[in-house]
Amino acid sequence: MLGFIFVLVGSLCLAAQNVLLRAIFSESSIFGFTEWGGFLSPTPGHSLLMLQMRSALMFPLMLLISPRVHPATWADLQQLIHPENRSLLKRVLASSGFLFIAMALLFIALAQIPAGIATVLFFTHPAITVLLSWKWFGDRPSQLRALVVITVLMGSFLITPGFAGLMGEEVLLGVMAAFGAGIGYSLQSLLAQTSLPELHPAPFTLVTFVVMLLLSSFSLLLIQLDVSPEIWPTLWGLSLIAGLLTLTGQLFYNLGIRLTSAAIVGIVGISNPTLTTALGWGVLGEGLTGRQLVGMSMVILGVVALSREKTGRRDKQ
Repeated sequence: MLGFIFVLVGSLCLAAQNVLLRAIFSESSIFGFTEWGGFLSPTPGHSLLMLQMRSALMFPLMLLISPRVHPATWADLQQLIHPENRSLLKRVLASSGFLFIAMALLFIALAQIPAGIATVLFFTHPAITVLLSWKWFGDRPSQLRALVVITVLMGSFLITPGFAGLMGEEVLLGVMAAFGAGIGYSLQSLLAQTSLPELHPAPFTLVTFVVMLLLSSFSLLLIQLDVSPEIWPTLWGLSLIAGLLTLTGQLFYNLGIRLTSAAIVGIVGISNPTLTTALGWGVLGEGLTGRQLVGMSMVILGVVALSREKTGRRDKQ
């Protein structure tokens, strides 16, 4: 029971971060009482700015946390740069690069379309991972998995705002970014699966944050930003809150999985997009149409089915 609670608390923190990021780009009626948000125009450059600011604040925290979680962090990192570990280093860096792409695209999606829709479209990544595993590793999906993948993809099309007659340039960008984020995350997951057996998660995560900070900072050098000086303190404060929500969410998320059975992974898959949608509706007033709710249900149930099927195969092994 404690593990279940930890997973839900972690997912709630991550969902709150998604809604907070959405509010930064879109002024909303908070709880239906007061207008708040819209501090930045919803441009890709401003989305990268928020990712860079969050990464800059989280990096020093990870420097402090990683050695406490895994005392051999620095020794592992020194071993990682040795010539005999070049293949592992390339996989870790590639995984980190794809995670940067996934997060950058997710931030762009959250700036353009409602948080619930962006998150549900992003959570199609387990289905994408199944297809990529089939292509790369020859892991041919069973008939059940193939049916579930089709269900997830059909649900993602139903939840897309364009099917509700709302498609515009900004919405199209948001939908494409959310799908792209799911693809990027799937590639990151596959590379991480080949790297984590050889490298502890603590130094692996630290490298990931370094790469994300460097890539986001470099990207900003190529983009012209228009931010009012008086907005910077607010942006730094909100970035700090987003970073703390992310760290807290990941902490409870991982602790919950370790404290409970593998079957709880199905709850993990369903809780984040569901909570993001609920918070987006309750806090920002971002509702979904009936068709989109059906699509969301199809995606969520499909993700849960994939997770349970994967758990069942692992138990048989």
